[in-house]
Amino acid sequence: MRFVPLFVVVALAFAAAGAARASDVQVVSLPVVQDLSLPFMCEWGYDWEERCYRDDFDRLEVGGVDDKVWRSALRFSLASIPSSATVVTAELWLRYDRTCVAPRRRTVACTGAGFDFEARPIYTARWESEREVAFGPAVSWAELEPQAPPEWVVFDVSDLVADWHSGGLANDGVLVKLVDDEEAYDGGGPAFPSSSYSDPAVRPRLEVWYMP
Repeated sequence: MRFVPLFVVVALAFAAAGAARASDVQVVSLPVVQDLSLPFMCEWGYDWEERCYRDDFDRLEVGGVDDKVWRSALRFSLASIPSSATVVTAELWLRYDRTCVAPRRRTVACTGAGFDFEARPIYTARWESEREVAFGPAVSWAELEPQAPPEWVVFDVSDLVADWHSGGLANDGVLVKLVDDEEAYDGGGPAFPSSSYSDPAVRPRLEVWYMP
């Protein structure tokens, strides 16, 4: 009889178990259920509503323009993920198409500057109820290199989505902004296609891998 070393048997068993677990992982691509560009650092005054409006159009604005700094809020429903499931990985995808923010609800071609972003959990359920939504510490970071071509900007939000799914944190959305050092009036920033953009292929999405 031919004998196989024990360590080989153990290694094969672990490999088989890992393959079985990997085959159990499911993935779902979730569309945005709500997204909005929110003004921050906009000085309060009698004309605040006129100057510091919220933008709900086909772009999600990030960066400084005139007397405000834009940050974008996104919310996704996790209803399609079984309550008993375990979130393995989650990624927020935003499409950069070299379009940048400009005054008065306009956009311009980006200059080729690089950008650094962060994603933070939102702590305000009704975004329109406050002049500025409450938010937590950064949970993920992403970047665009100078002269970047059109590409996806991807944030690893695995822990945040796992907390939403488990009920450990209310699903009040995620806030995407430039890092603090890059936020400035007239500093510019990208205008990502939003959930109402004409081409569905470049709209924001949340990719979630989970174990049923």
